[in-house]
Amino acid sequence: MKCISIIFVTSILAVTVTSLSASELSVRERQRVSVPEAHQAVAVDVTSFYAIANRTIARYEKGTNELIARWSAPAGSAIPHLNSGVVVDGRLYCANSNWPITPLKNSVEVFDAEALRHVESRAFSETEGAINWIERHRGAWWIVFAFYGDAEVRRTKLIRYDDQWNQTGEWTFPESVIQRFLPNSNSGGAFGPNGRLYVTGHDRAELYVLEVPADGGELSHVATVAAPIAGQGIAWDRSDIGTLRGIVRSRHEVVTMRLSHADEYADLRRSVEWIRDQGNPVLPPRHGEFDATRCMNPWVIRDGDTYRLFYSGGDKNGKQRIGVATASVSDITHWTRTGPLFETGAAGAFDAQWCVLPHVVRMHGRWHLYYTGNAGSGSGLSAFPGMGLATSDDGITWTRHGDQPVLARSGEHGTPDAIGVAGGSVIQVPPAEGLPQWRFYYTGCPTTGKAHALNQQKTICLAVSSDGINWTKQGAVMLRDPDRDYEDIGVAGPVVHLEPDGLFRMWYSAIGTRHGFYSICYAESEDGIHWRRGALPKANLQLSPTGTGWEQQMVEYPTIIREGDHLRMFYCGNGYGRTGIGTAVSK
Repeated sequence: MKCISIIFVTSILAVTVTSLSASELSVRERQRVSVPEAHQAVAVDVTSFYAIANRTIARYEKGTNELIARWSAPAGSAIPHLNSGVVVDGRLYCANSNWPITPLKNSVEVFDAEALRHVESRAFSETEGAINWIERHRGAWWIVFAFYGDAEVRRTKLIRYDDQWNQTGEWTFPESVIQRFLPNSNSGGAFGPNGRLYVTGHDRAELYVLEVPADGGELSHVATVAAPIAGQGIAWDRSDIGTLRGIVRSRHEVVTMRLSHADEYADLRRSVEWIRDQGNPVLPPRHGEFDATRCMNPWVIRDGDTYRLFYSGGDKNGKQRIGVATASVSDITHWTRTGPLFETGAAGAFDAQWCVLPHVVRMHGRWHLYYTGNAGSGSGLSAFPGMGLATSDDGITWTRHGDQPVLARSGEHGTPDAIGVAGGSVIQVPPAEGLPQWRFYYTGCPTTGKAHALNQQKTICLAVSSDGINWTKQGAVMLRDPDRDYEDIGVAGPVVHLEPDGLFRMWYSAIGTRHGFYSICYAESEDGIHWRRGALPKANLQLSPTGTGWEQQMVEYPTIIREGDHLRMFYCGNGYGRTGIGTAVSK
């Protein structure tokens, strides 16, 4: 077999990962519900939201808004003024202060979240500044001590504590945010899905987005975002990435919002219609071979007049390993298969059971094959702890890059890739200055659980690298769309192309309540970070399950290549490739 020798001709573009500006970042109102306790703040967990008043907390079911439990401070209690709350591991932690009474007393009050039973009180010796909110983020506790009025408000500070309540960091607020707090102070705060801190004042319909410097000092004001709330305590829903709750105190309302940006529902410029091949599937499983039960996750490259289709094959013992099939560009009905290219990892390794989702790219004079590992243990998507790398000089003989993933799950609840990660695509984007940058668009798995919306929630995330080995995560760049029933559960498997004119195009697999399984969707972007889905429902839906045969259940994991004046897509069918791989061409 000959070595792969492929020449890529692309336009070099100056594009960098940019910060969100105030004009780009937005929130969309999803729901508004009246509850009498919505006076100070709201907290949230997987099943419930908690409306918090001065001396009362009420737990409501998310789906029905029905009251489940209620707690009120007994007469003579040392809990005069609850300000905010956060749910961590089944406990509701509330900030409490007797401000403006002197001497000032601050505490964190802890409740069993399910029963709303008070279980603990943690008093603070700090007697200057009222505890207004508490948050859990990156293994630490974060608390704001607020000061009021023009003469004192600049003393308001954010303090980080370890689990023994030792102070480990301190930050102040920038003047641009202080001016928006006045004549009061900071009221609420919570860390968003990409690690930025969102804070509120007491009454303005605004969110202030802040970066937190690693070494303390002054917080950096990134954006001011209009929001359908009126200050007070807020809470990001860590079980539904991108969902934020706040309150309108004057109307006793809890408001549910969704993170978005200004162009998310702008018109698409180059949407595509597809013609499915009548001979599908073109690459079905083969009895008795390494791909006997599945052919899934295609990734195509072109070598002269030959297509090389990398894919994951499933054997009779449940192992998934990567192979390659070759065919003439002019005749995709006859394929020659080789595999597996390498074996799964050792027992206990991140890829002990499966190697799936291959993505092959030429990098630094060598071939890099990124793949997703399944450890063979864990519940649901938590069985996918990381993505590995194999390299090759000739495209035929492959060597793994160590036994550890090059990109691993975060392990932190509330992040877009908390419990698992899976592959997508790697592209090169030269920055305005310095070394070229590689971008890895990948699938983040934030939750697991019995509910389909938890078990199959997926996000599209971004990591960047200069060497293709050491990756820095940038967070989620696309989330599920609760208003479109074909992608209201999860988005996954991003395949990103950068066009010569600078347009980023992405095909991805989406799970929705319409089918319960995957469809193939499309999005566009000018910077590869802020993606638009199209103005109308179905505008970005490109392939759906159809017929009564090989793709009646699902269509998923596309790979796209240009073929003359058209695009060609290879994709999977039923059972995540149990019926094989098919193809379609653009009209």
